[in-house]
Amino acid sequence: MFKLIKSEAQYEEYLNIAESLLDLDPEPGSKKGDELELLTLLIEKYEDENYPIDFPDPIEAIKFRMEHQGITQKELASFIGSPSKVSEVLNRKRPLTLKMIRALNKHLDIPAEILLGQEGKTLSEDFADISWEKFPITEMVNKNYFKSFHGTISEAKAMAEELIRPLIENAKPLISTAPLCRQHVRSGSEIDWYALLAWHAKVLIETKNTLMNVQYSHKTINEKLIKELVSLSVYDEGPKLAQEFLHRNGIFLIIEPNLSHTHIDGSTFWIKPDNPVIALTIRYDRLDNFWFTLLHEIAHLKLHFDKSDYINFVDNLDFKSKDQIELEADTFTKQALIPKKYWNNDILDNYNSDIIMELSKKVGVHYAIVAGRIRWENNNYKLLSNWVGYRQVRNLFFN
Repeated sequence: MFKLIKSEAQYEEYLNIAESLLDLDPEPGSKKGDELELLTLLIEKYEDENYPIDFPDPIEAIKFRMEHQGITQKELASFIGSPSKVSEVLNRKRPLTLKMIRALNKHLDIPAEILLGQEGKTLSEDFADISWEKFPITEMVNKNYFKSFHGTISEAKAMAEELIRPLIENAKPLISTAPLCRQHVRSGSEIDWYALLAWHAKVLIETKNTLMNVQYSHKTINEKLIKELVSLSVYDEGPKLAQEFLHRNGIFLIIEPNLSHTHIDGSTFWIKPDNPVIALTIRYDRLDNFWFTLLHEIAHLKLHFDKSDYINFVDNLDFKSKDQIELEADTFTKQALIPKKYWNNDILDNYNSDIIMELSKKVGVHYAIVAGRIRWENNNYKLLSNWVGYRQVRNLFFN
């Protein structure tokens, strides 16, 4: 009676018996035929477990296709890169990138699983409308967006999809098609949407690295919370204290420097039903700008998320918008920082150091906020340059 094969000697024995039966050419269903069928199954099982067939080598697959289709290295270079890249790939001195794999799959009809070197693996069709080369890869490398990458800028550009796709996967809550959707943008400048998408993706990664055990509710932002938040401005470490305070109330406050050509100061969005995110760039390293931007984003969170279909607010506060939503946020912010009952427009013409300090103490805010309000109302940002807390924010978050 035949049993499962458990040794090489038994395997050789069963092979010899099977060969003898094959020579007899037994009828299917006969005793000898059934024995041969059983032996064949036992032998195949042992071979599958002990002699697995190697998965086709991608480079050999490319060479095979080239030979059988008469494709030269020069022709291959026309869709995967320069002749030197082709030579390096074929000589195993350069790895295949996803961009190359997509081209080889399309032009040589080599199955993706062979090129990817993993049985059953396919090329992702998510974000099919994203042009990976349009991301600001040089700046992203320089700002350490890819922590595990240690190559050159040229290498990073060659493998743009491999580096950026994992980041963008994290930004799925903000994306339907490239680069962003359902967003309300306040900007007086043309935005590089790919840079903006990359920045948002980086912010989302930072939220995943931040512990949050408090659930946010729409009742969280009330008059008491706003007063407590603004009162923190009087301290030298006020911005850092504000971040800790908001985290204790279920609101992420992420500080992430902007990428070039995004022209944004802050953004507000949700990553899940429980917790919203406020992200600030500290584009202008000033206390007045920090507090105005922070309260502006708080305003969007308080006033607009339950009244609109937007999932993302993006703000360039250099731009004085006439949009109703932005006007509401500006009004909320000014009232939160310096309530109307304390503000007198005569201050705009008659301000001096004593008046600024007196008003800041009366309201209970940092004097930079008063100075910033004077600059804002006068639309003159050359005024009071020594009073707005220049270079007093970034060093609190970045050593």
